Amino acid sequence: MRRSRYTGSAHTGTMEWLIQRVSALYLSGFVIYLIVSFSYAPLGEFAAWKAWFSLGGVRLAWALFFLSLLLHAWIGLRSIYMDYLQPLWLRFSFTLLTGVGLLTLALWAAQILLQAGP
Repeated sequence: MRRSRYTGSAHTGTMEWLIQRVSALYLSGFVIYLIVSFSYAPLGEFAAWKAWFSLGGVRLAWALFFLSLLLHAWIGLRSIYMDYLQPLWLRFSFTLLTGVGLLTLALWAAQILLQAGP
């Protein structure tokens, strides 16, 4: 019988790596879709924008966009802080400020998405 070895911290960042890749794919795909669709059929007036944004599918796509953006930013910045900020108090401070800032942006995005409803 073969005994498994302890590999230390191997595979601990796999989920973060996967979230970074999936969120990057969604973000880039969504932005490309917006650029192409608005270049062919631009929404010129505020009423058209409001009607388009009040659709459930559009708000869901934007909610996924904001979620992907916030997760991507959190994981990326946290990795940078962990790698390059050596004093623990500095790393903690930057991580805390980033978390508060991203949470504020998440609440703002939620408010926008919820107010855009019918």
